[in-house]
Amino acid sequence: MKKVFSFMYKCHKWFGLPLALMFLMWYCSGIVMMYHSFPRISPSEIPVEKTDSAILSTLWFNLPDTLRSCRITHSARHMLIHANGETYGAFSPTRMDLDRIAASFGTKIEKIDTLHDVDKWTPFNQLMTKLPFYRIIGDDSSYIYVSSKTGEIVQQCTLSERRWAWVGALPHYVYITPIRRDAKLWRTIVIWMSGLSTVSVIFGIIIAIRFLLKKHKWHLFKKRSWQWHYSWGLVFGLFMLAFIFSGMMSLAQIPDWIMKSRELANSPVMSVAKSRIDLSTIPQSFGSASLMTDPQLMWSVTSGKKTSTIAASASPIDFSPAFMTPIIEHQTGEKVISVRKIEEDFFYHRGGIPGWRARTDHFSVYWNEKGYFRILDRKAKAHYVCYRFLHTMKIPGLYQIKWLHSIYMWVILLGGLMIVGTGTWLSLKALKNL
Repeated sequence: MKKVFSFMYKCHKWFGLPLALMFLMWYCSGIVMMYHSFPRISPSEIPVEKTDSAILSTLWFNLPDTLRSCRITHSARHMLIHANGETYGAFSPTRMDLDRIAASFGTKIEKIDTLHDVDKWTPFNQLMTKLPFYRIIGDDSSYIYVSSKTGEIVQQCTLSERRWAWVGALPHYVYITPIRRDAKLWRTIVIWMSGLSTVSVIFGIIIAIRFLLKKHKWHLFKKRSWQWHYSWGLVFGLFMLAFIFSGMMSLAQIPDWIMKSRELANSPVMSVAKSRIDLSTIPQSFGSASLMTDPQLMWSVTSGKKTSTIAASASPIDFSPAFMTPIIEHQTGEKVISVRKIEEDFFYHRGGIPGWRARTDHFSVYWNEKGYFRILDRKAKAHYVCYRFLHTMKIPGLYQIKWLHSIYMWVILLGGLMIVGTGTWLSLKALKNL
């Protein structure tokens, strides 16, 4: 056993310096991420414009007969329909179009750049097909990215959002453009970084517990830096392990040999015949309208900050338990045991929007009147715990009291920084003494 502990100690000691730099990066940026996420254009930011029924009918006529996906948006007073991976109504933006787009975001054009590759604010490989971009730089230093192929607004970010991202999302997510543009490479690098960090933290916790059990006292070291690293590690080590491990699980999956998924008896409806869609239900003005086929046929319509669900066919939408129960039983192949109305649950956090939870023998099903619908089996719940719960600490009861949850997060994050800070200092001293 001495050789095993010696191996753990050496690994924890010499891997400490490079890993500590990553820990510092993740913890400091994590504090920022509590308040400022990576800037991405959301449906609520899409300019709200009036619906031209004649143009909508013309574009709709050209769509394929079967729809797997469908989203209607506006750009520079043009209507766009994104269906089955194609954009209908695509246009090549003129200077007048770009002026209109800038005005819809409350800015004036200061400069226009043409980008033939993604940059740090558009690092996602799914945007590659929309290149080249026109990058509008506004007089307020905001950036607006418009596809020169389709006219679609693909990104918008303010100067403030970009500044916060430099110390928050960019380092936290390791958004290095040449790496992030290759999703597979980025995923592999982040998993390995967080995986090695997880092992190092586990070794540190084992070493600290061994010291405590062996000496039977709290104060073990004369040197303050050693004692601080040991003491803070005992108190906050498990929280650090939770953060680093859950960061890895944001991209990794639980292997089937550990836990297998429970298959649904019937797959959710993934496509719909175009003829079933009733366009008359679409409002006269909106920013974005997305077609949803599961659990019911409906539009999720966003107009500014307001999001609503409306029927997309002659059949009205109904989220009552009586209506949803047969749908749930059809998909799961199991009888619904219980249905309960909820506002917050271990697996349900929707910003205070009430919903329902139904249970079968092997599944829990959550839904609400905004169109949210999710079926969780045991493996999906386990992954939720390994990632979202451990990373955000959304503890039922505590999370509802926002100020108390913020204090709790600050305490455990600062505790982790103390471990990292003292560990970095010890690693630097060891390196200096070589």
